[in-house]
Amino acid sequence: MANQPRISTQPRLLLNTTGVIFEMADEIMPKLDDKGAQKLDTRDTGLPMWTAPVFGRGRTPGKKWSAQMNITIVSAERPSVQDGDQVHPVDLEALPWVSEQNGKTRSGVAFKASGLEVLSGPSALKAA
Repeated sequence: MANQPRISTQPRLLLNTTGVIFEMADEIMPKLDDKGAQKLDTRDTGLPMWTAPVFGRGRTPGKKWSAQMNITIVSAERPSVQDGDQVHPVDLEALPWVSEQNGKTRSGVAFKASGLEVLSGPSALKAA
C-alpha cells in the first residue's frame, strides 16, 4: 500500500492563464530523484512526473511580464511537445513550498499541470 497515492487535503491553487503565452524553452525531461530514478506523483495520482521548461509572457495591457519557469507535468506518457512549441498548460496550479536545510529556511512556488496542449509550433505542423 506504500505506492498508493494519498488523497490531498490541500486546496488546489489553479491559475488563470488568460492573457499568458507559454512557449517551450527546451525539451521535456523526466523529473528525477537524487538516485536518478523518475519521480512519481505520490501525493495525488501515482503517475510519472516530467519537467517542462517554458517561457511565460503575460500580455494583459498594463501588466506585461516575462519569465522562464519549469512546470511539472504529471502524465503516464512523455508529453508530445518540443522546443519552440506554443503550449497551454492544462489545469496549471501553484504549489507553495518551504524547506529547511542546514539551518536555513527556503521557500518558493512550484508549478504543476496535468498536461500540455500544443497551440502552434513545430509539433503542431507535424500533426497537420
